[in-house]
Amino acid sequence: MRTPSGILHVVDFKTEQIVANIQPKDYWGDVRHWEIKNNIDTLEFKVFDNTEHAATLMQQNLVLKEVRDGRIVPYVINNEVEKDSKDRSVTVHASGAWVQISKSGIIKPQRIESKTVNEFIDIALEGMKWKRGKTEYSTFHTMTIDEFIDPLTFLKKIASLFDLEIQYRVEVVGSQIVGWYVDMVKKRGRDTGKEVTLGKDLVGVRRIEHSRDICTALVGFVRGEGDTIITVESINNGLPYIVDNDAFQRWNERGQHKFGFYTPETEEQNMTPKRLMTLMKTELAKRVNTSVDYDVEAAAIGRVFGLAHELINEGDTIRIKDTGFTPKLYLEARAIAGDESFTDSSQDKYIFGDYREITDPNEEMRKLYNRVLASLGNKANKELLEQLEKLAKEAKGTAEQAQKESKAAKDIAESTQEYMEQNLVDIIESVNPPTTGLKPNKTLWRDISNGKPGILKIWTGTTWELVVPDTEPLQQSIKDVKKDIETAKTELNQKVQSVENKATEIAGQIVDVQKQVNGKVDQTWINNQLKDKADKSGVYTKDEIKDGFIGKQIYETDKQGNVQNFKDINTSIGQTNEALKQKAEKSELTKTNDGLTKLQNKTNEIETTANGTKQKLSELETTVNNTNVGVRNYVLDSDKFISPPDTNQSFKFVNDLKDLQGKQVTVSVYVEIKNAKTGVNPSNRVGFEPSIRYSDNSIQHLGAWLRISDGMNFKGIISTTVSIKDIEVLKTEQNAVYIQCGGDYVKAGRPKIEIGNKVTDWTPAP
Repeated sequence: MRTPSGILHVVDFKTEQIVANIQPKDYWGDVRHWEIKNNIDTLEFKVFDNTEHAATLMQQNLVLKEVRDGRIVPYVINNEVEKDSKDRSVTVHASGAWVQISKSGIIKPQRIESKTVNEFIDIALEGMKWKRGKTEYSTFHTMTIDEFIDPLTFLKKIASLFDLEIQYRVEVVGSQIVGWYVDMVKKRGRDTGKEVTLGKDLVGVRRIEHSRDICTALVGFVRGEGDTIITVESINNGLPYIVDNDAFQRWNERGQHKFGFYTPETEEQNMTPKRLMTLMKTELAKRVNTSVDYDVEAAAIGRVFGLAHELINEGDTIRIKDTGFTPKLYLEARAIAGDESFTDSSQDKYIFGDYREITDPNEEMRKLYNRVLASLGNKANKELLEQLEKLAKEAKGTAEQAQKESKAAKDIAESTQEYMEQNLVDIIESVNPPTTGLKPNKTLWRDISNGKPGILKIWTGTTWELVVPDTEPLQQSIKDVKKDIETAKTELNQKVQSVENKATEIAGQIVDVQKQVNGKVDQTWINNQLKDKADKSGVYTKDEIKDGFIGKQIYETDKQGNVQNFKDINTSIGQTNEALKQKAEKSELTKTNDGLTKLQNKTNEIETTANGTKQKLSELETTVNNTNVGVRNYVLDSDKFISPPDTNQSFKFVNDLKDLQGKQVTVSVYVEIKNAKTGVNPSNRVGFEPSIRYSDNSIQHLGAWLRISDGMNFKGIISTTVSIKDIEVLKTEQNAVYIQCGGDYVKAGRPKIEIGNKVTDWTPAP
């Protein structure tokens, strides 16, 4: 067990910075009084006036003290310090700082259905600097709050409802309080095995037997819905009570029962008479015998002789032995209150409770033997007594052998039970999360709310955690990508069909042009016209030629000349017609070629676009296939930020990152900086860098850093993706967020380590 340093740290209540450290040599008369039941914890000590640390001991400032179990307990100075002019001393009175929780909010009347202890604590501490700390799983419960209460009272009700005990503590890094925590555990303290013996460290024991709570008949009742009262009359021959005949024979007065009344303290919503009967029988068995109290005064010898293992701490269970009692007294007891002094161990005093008397079976057998021997002493001869003594010894040997065999059988049964508890797993298949019979890390839930085969989840004690990653979001993303591919294909087919239709249209236009060209004046038509004119007398006039042909010359009527001239004209007309025909064809073909060229270009563009589309879709498919998203944060208690003068903040990790062997992980941290300044630190950077030491003694650094330049402004998450070696991870070494630069404003925190190559938003570790 670690021995506390005894240093008292004084904290300024506004800045929560440590402003003074008082060494044990600088204070005296210290007494710490604590009580488990009511969470009472007070501290009183004296220091000299007019010293540097005495000036810091003002109202509302805090005093931090490390106690024997390693916790740092905060105390608030709740009244003016007492000054004594005789010895120039200052006496400080302080109470546990959690008393201020009562003034930090209100809890309205309400009914809170089926919540875990974690959910109840979060409701009580909402909006406060105090946060939920260590808790022990204790199933689901329901609470009805009938009136307005303060959060501190609510916390006590929660502890009572779940049968847990509260302890308060703070965490300090450097000179700053970084966390205020409320723990709820099943039992504070340890089963030390320490034996307190009269004459060693036991001053005295008084055994007090009470019969005031004895009853021979028990009346049980529970309030039901509305004004109804649930009793056992319907299943107990019309009687609302049950009796114990043996107790009646011992304790009745003039044949009258001693009645007791009982209402079970349970949150069961569907109480039945049968269930009430079972609870009443259990309670009556506790009330038919006398109750025994023990008043014990013990001196702590731990520091007197330097035996740290002898120290008694809050909630420790010890054994008390006083052989001066007849019969000898053996008790098992728990320290439930005490006074402790670091500077004067003689002030240590403890109050013990939860006593359990341990009987000595050998002592009981000797008593019975002596009683029989005394009753027969004057009624039998010596031989008979010797024979009886021999039989008694044989019976004792047989009993001891039976006891050994019974112990061996018990050990085997306990080992079997322990093996079953450690290795058997409950698997529950349902649509809704199970709420009863849950065991941390031993209960599996096959979630079939979205159909079979379902998703396998494990109960961690506080929440349901996926056993395998949920691939449904990724599958949905792949479906969306496939849908986009099909849409792109459809659009491409439509564009190709549009181009084919355009090509058909242009081909039709080419045919029309050809028909128009064919319909123009041709050689046959001109020959027929010339022949017809050659048979006529007279001449062609300028106007006639103009009307039918091309020139404005006048031809003679001489036939031969006309024929020759007509030949010339025919040639001219043929050339002109040919020229016209070629021009028409060229014009139409130019348009056609232009259209075909545009068609070809358009087709090429579509083909290029299609190829590009195929390439992009291929790239998208590759990206999806190579994406791995983890989400779960492996950094514990990571919702913290630091700013100068604090330049580093350490963190712990889930299983010391040993689960990440051979995995690809992404390391990230939130950083905010305004008007950065270099030169404050040679590294000129800010970030998060854990490091891993492997079984081959090699070290790997997992750093996510932002390099700083003068005047830089940045706000966001920085990250890096690294591959953890497939070698056994021994431990982590570096584990902190670092600020190694300056600036008008620098802030860093909320680190995250997650499996995969995709950075995600910060989430707390489960």
